[in-house]
Amino acid sequence: MELTPEKLIEMLEQGEALPNVLLMYGEEGYYRSKAAGLIKKYVFGDVPAEDMEISVFDRDTDLKRLNAAVNTYPFFGGQSLIIISDDKIFAAEKKQKENLETVLLNVPEFCRVFISVSKIDKRGRIFKKLAADGAAAECKPLKPYQLKPWLDAEAKKRGCRFEYEAEQTVMEYLSAAETVPLLLLEQEIEKLFVYAGQRRIWTKADVEAVFSALPEVSRFALLNAIAVKNLPEALALLQNEKKHGGSAIAVAGLIAFQVRRLAQVKELAAQGMGQQQIASTLKMAPYPVKKLLEQCRAFTQHELAEFMLALADFNAAIRYGGRQFEMLEEILIRFLGRR
Repeated sequence: MELTPEKLIEMLEQGEALPNVLLMYGEEGYYRSKAAGLIKKYVFGDVPAEDMEISVFDRDTDLKRLNAAVNTYPFFGGQSLIIISDDKIFAAEKKQKENLETVLLNVPEFCRVFISVSKIDKRGRIFKKLAADGAAAECKPLKPYQLKPWLDAEAKKRGCRFEYEAEQTVMEYLSAAETVPLLLLEQEIEKLFVYAGQRRIWTKADVEAVFSALPEVSRFALLNAIAVKNLPEALALLQNEKKHGGSAIAVAGLIAFQVRRLAQVKELAAQGMGQQQIASTLKMAPYPVKKLLEQCRAFTQHELAEFMLALADFNAAIRYGGRQFEMLEEILIRFLGRR
């Protein structure tokens, strides 16, 4: 059966019946790590660690040893657990794949197999059989605009909830990220829970006070300063990136992302689109779009186009040994100093 990673983790937490072979695959390590932290308790309950029969295969897996581990009755009786985290195990040659399939599709009742890998060919026979006879969950990275259900679930888990603006602020902080750093974000939410104490409704002020440790927050502040043409703050935040060893190319990429986003919002608004339509078109949460609609008025389309060209020239120059943060400062002064 195919499950969402959240559902599989919930079933492990609650001790619900699951097949003997569990497969978690995908690039988002957060879910796979959560499940790995629960699997021993799920299989062995309160058995002392020294009595747990566990075999781990994390690299250069020997299929003969794997077969022996799967089919050997545990010394102390009860259950055995096989943990496979070797990313190359499903990339073996045809004969090895057939042998692996034989092992994984004939797991005895006394054995549990937990597979955690970043990739597997979903078109292959072995995946289809594991998904049909076992339990499979694909762990996809979350985009910032997809974050709301996850945030709601994390708050609910702690008996709390986010106010609308608080939740939207978290999503806005992460809006420039390609994918959401779920493990780091979970740590910040736990801090938020402690910070709020007995209060069960988390406010925007709470989020602003607690989430300062997220690297994305300082970058958000830089992008926001650029969007509102706050030159002194933008230069100070740029210096902060330099001081903490940031990459000029990476920072320029973030700035280009913000300028491009302002240009897109401005263009779509000029076509008559409203906030919800723009959010849907750009795959963004509505709240950041609302702010961008206000902020893009500070720029003309021509300015934004020139800004993008200047950043493209910077990107080309720096690869040939050009100046780095100094040149970025000049670009910001040129475009944010205009009123």
